[in-house]
Amino acid sequence: MVSSHALRYLVKRLGVGVFIVWAVTFLVFGLLQIAPGSPADILLAGGVVTEEMRQTVIQQYNLNEPWHVQYLLWLKDVLTGDLGYSFAQQRPVAALIAERWAITAQIVTLSMVLATLLSIPTGIVAGYKHGSRLDRVLTVLAIVGVSVPVFVSGVLAILVFSFHLNVLPSSGAGSGVVGRLTHLFVPSLLLGGTIGALMFRMMRSGMRDVLEKDYMETCVAMGLPTRRIVLKHATINALAPVLTVSGLWIGFLIVYAMVVEYVFGMGGLGRLIIHAVQAQDAPVVLAGTIITAVVFVVSNIVVDFLYTKIDPRITIGGQT
Repeated sequence: MVSSHALRYLVKRLGVGVFIVWAVTFLVFGLLQIAPGSPADILLAGGVVTEEMRQTVIQQYNLNEPWHVQYLLWLKDVLTGDLGYSFAQQRPVAALIAERWAITAQIVTLSMVLATLLSIPTGIVAGYKHGSRLDRVLTVLAIVGVSVPVFVSGVLAILVFSFHLNVLPSSGAGSGVVGRLTHLFVPSLLLGGTIGALMFRMMRSGMRDVLEKDYMETCVAMGLPTRRIVLKHATINALAPVLTVSGLWIGFLIVYAMVVEYVFGMGGLGRLIIHAVQAQDAPVVLAGTIITAVVFVVSNIVVDFLYTKIDPRITIGGQT
């Protein structure tokens, strides 16, 4: 059963989340209005255009209305489930997203799994063996992982795995379970390595801090096994801050996935949105903005609830 306090907190967070999504779409819509070019020119590109045709398109898409009226009309359609019509591709935006969302979701999910598997165990070991050669090696690797841009490491990965070793494909999304995993592995590993490096540094720092606490000395004095002290008591406490910011990292992964999809020629949401920005296809850009903002908000709310499971001292709403 969910307590009344937790329910009120959830409603409050959802209200804040709705406001954030609205604010982001409002800002992006305004920026698109001041961008050079006209949606009518995009819709009528590629043929002979008369003034009558131009006025017809302007009337059909309410382009003659003030920008705030256009925004309200667009927002009304979105609230009814209509994401609009792509100017550049002449197709419903919802259909375009339905075709591509799975690839991006798979990349983000696999990247987060790999980041967790790479960072948490190594962060525990590095924090426990602070100052050792292993700790220094892992720290250097983490710094490299954070420092190298994804678009640079992506190109290098293509050169190594696809052209020199010829063991993995260089582009596309593949078909079937094995084919899809083969195409997703390197992009997800690159993203997971970048986020994992950040998670490693936080986990390592958290382990060092927790192991220096007085209650850790108490555990040792009580004769508890070292493995139990490190893996149970220290790890749980060090893991809480990592979980707190993991919601932010999921949002970053979505943004990074757009770059990786473009580098590896994968037909996900990232590639769709980048092409939409280049073509000034406002409905697609706005739909991508909504999806990113919603995932970001929801992931942070979920993390808040999971945080209470990791650290029982914290309750929903931040009360102890």
